[in-house]
Amino acid sequence: QGDAVDAARVAECVQHFITAMDALRLDQRAVDEVQPLVADLAAALSRVAAPCPGGRASLERWLVALNGMRAAEEIDDAQARQLAFDLDAAYAEFHRGLKDAS
Repeated sequence: QGDAVDAARVAECVQHFITAMDALRLDQRAVDEVQPLVADLAAALSRVAAPCPGGRASLERWLVALNGMRAAEEIDDAQARQLAFDLDAAYAEFHRGLKDAS
């Protein structure tokens, strides 16, 4: 049963990574669109055992920045590009952590 729970948590993380990355590719920039996606991903990552310290730290920095903005504000293109880069890097680290743990 523990393996099934772990698999479900990993699948949830993958889902949140893909959703967040797709939102940026679809030019979603408003804080009230992006912040919940990053928050959901950070929460999901906190429930898995796979090591992803760099990715978690990056997401926490983004959450601090996004939480400091008003909901109607938008991240600019440079911020969106950096967030997409950080999400890709965190996703790669997450996968490496899963492979190393198995």
